[in-house]
Formats: sequence, C-alpha cells, structure tokens
Amino acid sequence: MNKKNAAAMGMVLTLGTGLLAGCGGKDDNAQGSPSATASPSASSSASASGGAEGGSELKGSITWATHRTELVDTDLKKYVDAFQAKYPGTEVKIEGLKDYEQTIRVRMAANELPDVLSLVETTKPDLPKFYEPLDDMGLNDNIYFKDYNSYEGKLYGITQQVAINGLLYNKKAFEKAGIAAPPKTLDELFADADKLKAAGITPMATAFKDAWTLQYWTDPAEFIYGSTNLRNDKIKTDTPFMVDNAYGQGLGILKQLFDKGDLEKDVFSAAWDQTQKDLASGKTAMMYIGNWAISNLESNGLALDDIGFVPLPYDNSGTYKGMMRNDWAYAVSSTSKNKALAKAFVKFMIEESGDYADHKIISPLKDQQQSLPQITDFMSYKPTMLEAQSVSEDVTAVENKMQFDPFKFIQEVTVGKMQDVFDGYNKKWKNAKTALGK
Repeated sequence: MNKKNAAAMGMVLTLGTGLLAGCGGKDDNAQGSPSATASPSASSSASASGGAEGGSELKGSITWATHRTELVDTDLKKYVDAFQAKYPGTEVKIEGLKDYEQTIRVRMAANELPDVLSLVETTKPDLPKFYEPLDDMGLNDNIYFKDYNSYEGKLYGITQQVAINGLLYNKKAFEKAGIAAPPKTLDELFADADKLKAAGITPMATAFKDAWTLQYWTDPAEFIYGSTNLRNDKIKTDTPFMVDNAYGQGLGILKQLFDKGDLEKDVFSAAWDQTQKDLASGKTAMMYIGNWAISNLESNGLALDDIGFVPLPYDNSGTYKGMMRNDWAYAVSSTSKNKALAKAFVKFMIEESGDYADHKIISPLKDQQQSLPQITDFMSYKPTMLEAQSVSEDVTAVENKMQFDPFKFIQEVTVGKMQDVFDGYNKKWKNAKTALGK
C-alpha cells in the first residue's frame, strides 16, 4: 500500500471509529461545552505546557489575534473567561481583525506579531522566522494535518478545526420540490436541480461574488484524479489544464450547473451573507461546502434536523469520495514574551474550550468523539476520504510567478469558454515554469 492509499485508509478508519464513536442527538453537543469538566488527559497535558503542575507558574498577559470577528464578544470571550478562571493571574486580550491576512502580513514585515494568532502562510523555510515550534505541547501524535505547517520535523501550526466538504442541503426545500432523498449520482444531481427550478427554488448556491466559496469545487477534480496530489503534480507538465483531464471534468460539474441555469439567478452579485439566509429559508436548496456551514444555517433559523449533508456525487458510479481539509491554524509568535502562556492557551482552545461542539465543526484531535448527526449521515455512504496536502514549494513558486489566483480561476472557468480559459492559464503556467527553470 503506497503512502497515498495508506493515508486515505487511515482517515477512513479514524472517521469510522474514534471520531464518530460518540455520534448521537443534538443534545450531545453540550458535552463539549467550556463548562464541562476537562478530561484527565486534557488537564494533565495542559500542565505540561504551562510549567508547574496545574499551571501555577502561568502569569501575565498575551494578545490573541483572530479572524473570527463575529465571535469576539460572544463565544471567544466565553473561552477566554474559562481559561482565565482556570489560570488565575493570566489575561488574554482578544483582537478581532476584519482584514486579517493583510493586517498580519504588515505586522510580520514589522516583526510585531501578536502572541497567539491564526497562522498566515509563508514559505516553509520561513516558518521558524515568524512562528514558535509547538512540538513540546504533547499534541503531535493526536492531531490532523500535522505535516501541513511543519518544517524540518518541527510543528509550527495546529489546525483550529477540520472540515469535511460535502453537499449541504435544505430538507424542506427538497420536500417542496418532491425530492425524497439526496442525489446519489451525478445524473440525479442534475435531475433534482430541474425539479427544484420547477418549484421556484434555486438549486445550487455558490456565493460566486465572494469567490472564496468556490474553492471547494476543486474537490471533484481531485476525486477524479484519485489523489490530492493533483495540484502538486502540475509541475510535471506544461499544460495542466485540459477539458478532458481531471481539472476539466471536475470543474465541468460546476460549469454545467451554471450553463443549465442551476446557480443563483444573478450569480455575479451572489454573496455569502445572503447565501446563508437563502439556504436557511429554502429559497436556495444546496451548496457544496464544508460541514462548518451547518452552524451558519442553524443560526439563520433552519432547524438542525432539517439540514442534510452528504457526499457530492461526481459521477454515476454510486461510489463516493470525501475531502477532509484543514482550516486556519493556531500559531505562537517566535517573538512572544510569554510563550508558555501562549502555548497553554492554544492547548486549552484545542482540548477544553468546546469550540468544535459549539460550532458544529470537527476537532483537530483525532480521538475526540463527534456528536454531529450530519457527519454520521455523511459517513454512512462509506466514502473514501482524501486529506488535503500543502502546496509544494516548486508549485508555489510557479503560481506566484504567474500570479495565479485559484478563486478567480474557478470563476473564469465557470462562466467562460472552458478551453479558452484553460489555454490562457496554460500559457501563463508554462512561461512562469520556464522562467524559473522548473
């Protein structure tokens, strides 16, 4: 068994046993709340990163910069309060940044990073310049995507949450259109879209204007390719984008939906804020996105029991694949004046805060039980799970040289003439690759 298949098989076993062992009803989520008693392993491991037993040596203050601005005064404050109550004499100042990545990059250039932050990606050799190694926190053997933000055997970022990408749908909208069950084949997906349109419901949401919401639509290309090596394997060819290869076939699903009129009526103005409301109200029926969006629909008034989540059928075989992707990663600044406190806080957020349960996400801890029924439904399809990989330095260099914007790329492929768009990008790719001698 090669490494690719071994990783996929390991993911299936983990998701099918440990992660889902605690699946149950909606009330099970309360078990992961910040007020719950910490497990023995969480309590003991927290003291390991905090210095003395029980964290008695943890004192002083740190600043935590976060991209999750909508939660700063509510859930994130709740987590900070719980941490400070556990470790008296400590203070965590929350800084919510709306233009997060740009702001942090300015601070990186000025060597003024906050103590704890959501890691902004840089070249792997530069990770030690900006971030503190996190290998002494006792988490390395129990976290997903350990290698994603590692360099020369050292860990610099721990993913804040894990997401499974799938077909999110409003069960009430399906019922209104006379659809009894979610589509199990690609032909059924298009047929269901016709039924939804006939019922006056927009079949598929994209939030096209915001662009970042389109990134999930690269998954079908990787499903067809059979591996998340697809993006890195581009380095082997001068013409990676072709109508008849994995990119063309995979992105072709979204393009067909656009060509058939199955996306938002005014696709160019469709934004995420409104998309959530439309999915929750049943004005729109489906969206291909991470399971984290389940909580968004619930917060917009759709009952959890009315939210469906299943693998996206990318062909007519009746077999399925699923994509597991990481999100922003927790990191500690290499220039922090209180690294022990910063690491203890990161550890608390991962192991004890209850963030994953509160927001219907998947914990980065492999042994954390998952209580979300939608994940149970998703895994009942027995999908082969793929795990996202970091982009290689060679591919990153070429993409930077050609100024490749993957979100804009998907937008152009969706609404343009596919081969013409591909030809333009292949030319830019080849020129950049040649210029760099790759």
